[in-house]
Amino acid sequence: MRTHSFKRFGPPSRVAGRIVTALALAAVPATVFLGVGHAAEAADLDDPVKKEIAQQIVSSAENSSLNWRDQFDYIEDIGDGRGYTAGIIGFCSGTHDMLELVEYYTDQVPDNPLAEYLPALREVDGSDSHEGLDPGFTDAWKQAAATTEFQAAQEHERDRVYFNPAVTQAKQDGLRTLGQFAYYDAIVMHGEGGLDSIRADARDHADTPADGGDETEYLNAFLDARVVEMKKEEAHEDTSRVDTAQRVFLDNGNLDLNTPLAWAVYEEPFRIDTDPDPGTDPGPDPAGVLISQHRPTTSSSTEDSTLTADRAVDGNTSTRWASAEGSDPQWIRVDLGAGATVAKVKLTWEAAYAKAYRVQISADGSTWTNLATETAGNGGTDEWSNLNGQGRYLRIYGTARGTTYGYSLYELEAFGKAG
Repeated sequence: MRTHSFKRFGPPSRVAGRIVTALALAAVPATVFLGVGHAAEAADLDDPVKKEIAQQIVSSAENSSLNWRDQFDYIEDIGDGRGYTAGIIGFCSGTHDMLELVEYYTDQVPDNPLAEYLPALREVDGSDSHEGLDPGFTDAWKQAAATTEFQAAQEHERDRVYFNPAVTQAKQDGLRTLGQFAYYDAIVMHGEGGLDSIRADARDHADTPADGGDETEYLNAFLDARVVEMKKEEAHEDTSRVDTAQRVFLDNGNLDLNTPLAWAVYEEPFRIDTDPDPGTDPGPDPAGVLISQHRPTTSSSTEDSTLTADRAVDGNTSTRWASAEGSDPQWIRVDLGAGATVAKVKLTWEAAYAKAYRVQISADGSTWTNLATETAGNGGTDEWSNLNGQGRYLRIYGTARGTTYGYSLYELEAFGKAG
């Protein structure tokens, strides 16, 4: 079960940090319109077109992309205490659903790259341990994810564990498509028990349509209860997947989740202008792909030999780079290859964050162009979108520390096109 908001881009404890894009949240509701020209009888969420819309909206929150099919091979430990998180819905080695997935896959395809890890998955279930999984499990996952059989297994388990129970319960409560989606998004983040708890809280304040209540009043109560549940964990304290997505659809009366749809998650804008064709990708991510991971990296200094610059691009959010303490300025630089383009940069800070810094790019490592400037940093996760950088070297140049220590990054992630 996925329990965080930025699956692809860092640990949940960092979601609360400053996130910068060109979109103002206040403008979002004005860009969301009711659908027109649809049949009088709206389709439920298990209709193929509506289901595709649902997967894209969930993916915008979980992956910062509408391309949910790009996530079959995703796997990393995001440092949330649930071990490895992987796949299209965030199956976790510590929360049983990954184990059930690999068991199901092995029933279908006994000779598969993940079968040998079943004993280890059973041992680590319920913990954040990697014992018996490292070092080969992540490579085995990616190998399996290249096959249609494992992709089908992931979709099967997503539907069995999350999608079908949520939609079934929502229909029983008399909810239309938006309400069915609200239940699905809740079960993805909180699990079936969490959905039941949120639903119970909502019913204390409003009746479901099946019980004679007003649908909009009930959904507002449900979303209120969802926000309360999210804020119980630091990982979920940013509630924009409700506030500037589902709540916007509801406020616009779009109970059938008709296109066009426009929303924002973590201040990043997304749109679905027309009904998608089920089974096809929505198109390339305009931010491009992750291009910084495992690239050559240098820094102005390191605190010690365990906190070197390469730790900030290793894809492991339990490792980090740290500069020497008590000194400004400090920097970390990544070689992206000659002619690389950068559209987005994501920084996941340790407690020793930068109060002021610049995101810079250079063709030769000597002459630098500023892509973004921060003057009031508060740590957590900083995301800079809609960048237009071209060059070989990307540098984070810290000019003012936010603490008495140095500068420390769990992850420095650049997205675009590699050189």
